[in-house]
Amino acid sequence: MSVFKQKVEYSFDRGSVNYDSYSKLQKDVLKELLHFFSQEFKDNKIEKSLLELGSGTGESFKMISKKLSLKKIHLIDISKKMIDKSRIKILDKRVGFYHKDFDTLQNFGDFDLIFSNMSIHWSNDLSKLLKRILNTIKKNSHLIVSFPNSKSFNDIEESQKKYINHFPEIGDLIKIFDNDKFFFKLKEKVHKQSFRNFFHFLKNLKLTGANVSNNKISNSRGIFEIRDYKKTINTSFNISYLFLKKIRD
Repeated sequence: MSVFKQKVEYSFDRGSVNYDSYSKLQKDVLKELLHFFSQEFKDNKIEKSLLELGSGTGESFKMISKKLSLKKIHLIDISKKMIDKSRIKILDKRVGFYHKDFDTLQNFGDFDLIFSNMSIHWSNDLSKLLKRILNTIKKNSHLIVSFPNSKSFNDIEESQKKYINHFPEIGDLIKIFDNDKFFFKLKEKVHKQSFRNFFHFLKNLKLTGANVSNNKISNSRGIFEIRDYKKTINTSFNISYLFLKKIRD
């Protein structure tokens, strides 16, 4: 496991304690993703096998299970403590819980539906992961994901951006979708949040475990510089919503 992924695991282990109380953004995005999904997904009465990447404390599964008939469910998360928490919340014999880094998965052909809410951007290489998924899923399988894209946080100061993660460029990802093999729809929604100052914004990320940055910070002032940002900040999370179906092998 890479150093970055070790940090992600440790951070979400810590965040598991407060995640359900402070994950308003993730819950709002989940509702929007499921609404988008229900508009596009027509065969909801047919039993499906589900794989969720980055399942967290199990909130996504609880909502999906109300909409679909499911026969086999695999919930995967890099954080053992997130998985342990979901085991307590979900008492369903169909569900398998797996403490695993989804970047290590090689074959996705056993699942009719692959779902991920605000998690897939934690991949070491999202393009490679998506290519593996698309190359190994079977015909009529679906991929439904949400993730923050590179347009996020354009409203914060340039000096603050070095403390924020790099997010995927949606244009780069679209290039890997073969129109002959896949039907897909994309949409974007901006979710706004306000914080007393930049420090409280980062603290909120920390409370959910989402404060790991893949940005290399060279400034040695660190926490002292962060505390200098005293103004209220309004942040924009530009969230991409993807619905994809494989229509031919």
